[in-house]
Amino acid sequence: MPQDFMSQFYLDGKTALITGAAGYFGRRFVQGLLDARAAKVVIIEKEGVGPDFRYQLDQIYGSRIAWYENNLADDDETDATYGRILQEHDCPDVLVNNAFIFGSETGFTLGRREVIAGTTHEEFRQCFEAGLWWAFQAMQKLGPVMRARGSGSIVNIASSLAVIAPSKHTYEGYAHAVNPIMYGPTKSGLLGLTRRMADLLAPVRVNALCPGAIPNLAEGRHKAGKEYEDNFLNDLTKRMVLGRCGEADELVAPLVFLASEASSYITGHPLMVDGGWTVTSQEVR
Repeated sequence: MPQDFMSQFYLDGKTALITGAAGYFGRRFVQGLLDARAAKVVIIEKEGVGPDFRYQLDQIYGSRIAWYENNLADDDETDATYGRILQEHDCPDVLVNNAFIFGSETGFTLGRREVIAGTTHEEFRQCFEAGLWWAFQAMQKLGPVMRARGSGSIVNIASSLAVIAPSKHTYEGYAHAVNPIMYGPTKSGLLGLTRRMADLLAPVRVNALCPGAIPNLAEGRHKAGKEYEDNFLNDLTKRMVLGRCGEADELVAPLVFLASEASSYITGHPLMVDGGWTVTSQEVR
């Protein structure tokens, strides 16, 4: 009989762990994992972040959700949290390293126009710590247990800016803040880490999801130091092969693909979900 290929996208009986689950992408990722029939979704989020989302999940999904309040910037606390998760839920089948700091701590500051002289050591350090160390620490604690079990899927949330640098002309004439200079290198490092861990943790699969320009219009300038009050986004779309920016919901199916057995022979791979931003020279079309 022919194989039911669609069943490979389901996560029946599996436990998924996601960091930064109450954020703009994270909320959609959680819903996608639940819609893919994950038996349980374990959430790590900073204390006091997303109480509305937590309440909603508890009301709808009950015991399918396990929520851990944890400050990923605290190594000892984070180590203890991963230890608790392993004790209380065994090792997750899926790990989604989604957490990051979009804020002034990592250089996402309203009105920033100068990214060389204006960048501080502390911004650089916090960007690399949030973008690389947090993902490594999760893989360090959970990856070997997955490997010993002989299965698992890890998805690191990177960026299309891991493989290209935005042209300086992208921001000319707009109030929109310039992307921090260390953001792209941090995400490039995450791709390098993804490849190395794919080798070290096999047969666990380790891949990266690389979103393109997906503006957070719901929270806008108050979230990540972004300014959407001029024609910036309309002109940015001219740099996309598909002629538009993306929407956060368009990341969910690619995430489920990488998390599920549908991608069983894929590892160490950066999956671009960027409307074709990285396939051209970024010249205005």
